[in-house]
This record gives sequence, C-alpha cells and structure tokens, in this order.
Amino acid sequence: MKKLVLLVSVSIAVFVSGCGFSETATNSRDSGQTVETDSNLVSVEEAAKTALKSGDTMPPFELPNANGQVIRSDQLLKEKNLVLVFYRGGWCPYCNTYLKKLQDNLSEIDSSGGALVAISAENPDDSLTTAQKHELRFHVLSDRQLSYARKFRLVYQIPEKTDQRYKGKGIDLVVDNEMDKPELPISATYIVNQKGKIVYDFVEPDYKKRATPEEVIGQLKKLAS
Repeated sequence: MKKLVLLVSVSIAVFVSGCGFSETATNSRDSGQTVETDSNLVSVEEAAKTALKSGDTMPPFELPNANGQVIRSDQLLKEKNLVLVFYRGGWCPYCNTYLKKLQDNLSEIDSSGGALVAISAENPDDSLTTAQKHELRFHVLSDRQLSYARKFRLVYQIPEKTDQRYKGKGIDLVVDNEMDKPELPISATYIVNQKGKIVYDFVEPDYKKRATPEEVIGQLKKLAS
C-alpha cells in the first residue's frame, strides 16, 4: 500500500511539474526571480531600479510600425499626450492579454487625450501579426535590438537556463530579435505629456503585473484637468 501511495504521489508530482514547466516556458519565462548567479547579467530587478521614471525626459523615437511606416514621437506629441507600452513579444500570453485590454479601452484612452503606442523588439512582420491577431488599432512599433528600450534602461539579460527553456519552446531571442545576447525589456507603461516629460510610470519586475487601463485613463484625465 505504501508503495502504491508513493507511486501515486510521484505521478502527481511529475504531472504538476510538467504543467509548471509549460507555464514557465510560456507565462513566466523569466519572472525576474533569477536563481542563477552571474555577475555579468543585468537582472530585471536591477533594471527596474535604474529605469527612467516620472520627472525624466522621454528620449525621442523614430520607429517603424507594423506596416513599415516610420512613426515619430514629436509628431504624436503635437496632437496628444503619449502612452508608451513596452512589451516582451507576441509569444508572451500576458503581453497579448494586456494589449487586447488596451484595445478594448482605446476609445476612452483617445478621448482622455492619449495616443497609445506599443513597442517590442519584434520585426515589423511579427508586429503586424500581433496587431492583426488582436485587431489592434494603435501603433505597434518595432524596436530592433531593443535600441530604444535601452534609452529607458529597461533592458535586462535572461540567464542561460531560462534561455534554454525558451529555445526548447521554439523561442530564440538572439536569432529572432537579432541581438548578441538573450535580452528582454521590462513590461513597462509610461505616460508622457506634450512637453516630452514623463508624468507617470509603471515599471514592475514581475511581468504579470501591468498598469490597468483604468489607471492609465485616470492618469490621462488628471493630466487634462
């Protein structure tokens, strides 16, 4: 009987472990709770501490959208305040859910004086796939090699074990994003006023936590009042 109980317990543990690995590889690819120690890595926690915050000036950008059209921040700021959303990629289900929620609230974001822009390291073709899949009606921009995200100091390197888990699921950040190292941006949200000043930031190491659309809309309304 003891052997039977032990066998069942092991079977359950293996099943849960398998589910956990699947979730780790798709939902918590690198949650920031890095176990590996490597002095050459910039952890997600370190990046969150040094990232641009409210009161800083937003670096200007000229980035291609999903259709290859170059979008300039100075042109957008002539019309509205800017809502900048950095996301990990179309492979991240949390990012996809968040982008869809933003789309669902796009009309109110717009009427509250905000121009919404989402940025990732994916190439324009992949950005187009993301935009079409979720029927996004805002700019989805391509930041190759995370050049623009680096100006916000949002970029961190994932450890080797995490990188191997990604590759096991068909995601190669170095190849897909044309980078030297497997890096990602923090999933951050900023609001920038028309003078180019950051007036709101949500920079959270845990990618499962995002600024809610309601919070973004509330901040935009405060800015307009």
